[in-house]
Amino acid sequence: MTHATEPDLGPLTWVKGEIDAALGRAREILERGCAGSEAAGLQFAQSHLHQVRGALDIVGLDGLTLFTDALEQLLGAMARGEVPADAARHALALRALAMVGNYLEELADGAPDQPLRLAARYLELAAARGQHDAS
Repeated sequence: MTHATEPDLGPLTWVKGEIDAALGRAREILERGCAGSEAAGLQFAQSHLHQVRGALDIVGLDGLTLFTDALEQLLGAMARGEVPADAARHALALRALAMVGNYLEELADGAPDQPLRLAARYLELAAARGQHDAS
């Protein structure tokens, strides 16, 4: 017998408020353009995203966890100066943050977990880090 297994979203309802708050804090930091210390602001946003990633991993949303990890890696690379922290990367990070929040809202509203919907933006995140063979 083969069938797709959907994750148990019960735990998501327990942590969704915290996830939303952490996403909001990361978004606020990026929207401010990390005023003051660019690297410190990016690291702060990255730490909030790390919390989100951990919660998603616990809930069992593997595809969304990988997507969030790719965004976290981009913020880290920007903070360390490995890639420029330019307007295009900031905009990409903001779009990716919005996608995480929207994806979670859709799941909470009963949509199926279909992480392939995130694939194109995942590849953009990898390319923004200079990784062109994303897998």
